[in-house]
Order: sequence, then structure tokens, then C-alpha cells
Amino acid sequence: MKLKEISPLKKQLVKFTLIGLLAVSVDLLCYFILLNTLPEKLFQAVGNEAFSKSISFLCGMTVTYFLNKFWTWKKKDRSHKRMVKFVFLYGIALLINVGTNSALLYILHQYRNFVDLPFKYLIAFVGASGLSASFSFMGQKFWVFKTTNTVLVN
Repeated sequence: MKLKEISPLKKQLVKFTLIGLLAVSVDLLCYFILLNTLPEKLFQAVGNEAFSKSISFLCGMTVTYFLNKFWTWKKKDRSHKRMVKFVFLYGIALLINVGTNSALLYILHQYRNFVDLPFKYLIAFVGASGLSASFSFMGQKFWVFKTTNTVLVN
């Protein structure tokens, strides 16, 4: 199959996935660093895990915005409206991501069947990332970077 024969949606999905993998790598690296360098119980109100996940998610979000804007969605303009939409979308995605991560960690640490399970933080990270990535793709494609097709009338 030739590259020209691939549908635009499939190209967008491939690009979004590649950028997503890079962004998730940045997210995971920052999450790991923060979890292992922050003093224990520094953020007692929200917990080090939630604070670390929030900051790491924002690092990944920055990678996502710029690479998707220029490569996946091919937008060269400087739209402040688009940036506001993106930040709003990722604000919701952040809540989904951190909430899912926290819920999965709670389940993995509290329920007897999962207590001895290795890689709890990685499992929670992957679950949270998958859910928020699905939400983010749909939001970017159909709202933030939506291409409007104009119809010419004779």
C-alpha cells in the first residue's frame, strides 16, 4: 500500500499516535522523576502521586499541542481561540487522567486481589493515559483543530 492511498483519517491517527507516544514518554519520565525526587508527603492535601501526575501530564500536553498543531492537523496560524480550546480540552483530559490514575492506584493498593500485583504505578499510568488519549483525539479532531469544509454554491 502506498502512502498516498492511506486515508487522511488513518494518517491523522498514525501521526497522533506517534506524537502521543512521545508525549506519553515525556509524561512518564517526568512522573517517574517527580515521584522519586519529591520529599515524601510534600503535598499532603492532594498527595505526591496526584501532584506528580498533574505536572507530568502538563509536560506531555505541551509536546502534544505543538507537534499535533503543525504535523497532524497542519495548522500554521496563531489562533488564540484554538489555544484556549486546546487548554480547555486538556483541562478536562487532565481531570480524566489524574482521576483515573488515582482511582486505579486506590483499587490496586486497597483490594486484596491486587495488593501483590507488580507495576501498580505503570498499570495506573497506562490506564489513565489510554482513556485521556482517546478523549483528546476526539476533541482535537472534531473541535480544536476541526477543518471546516466550505461548499460553493453556483
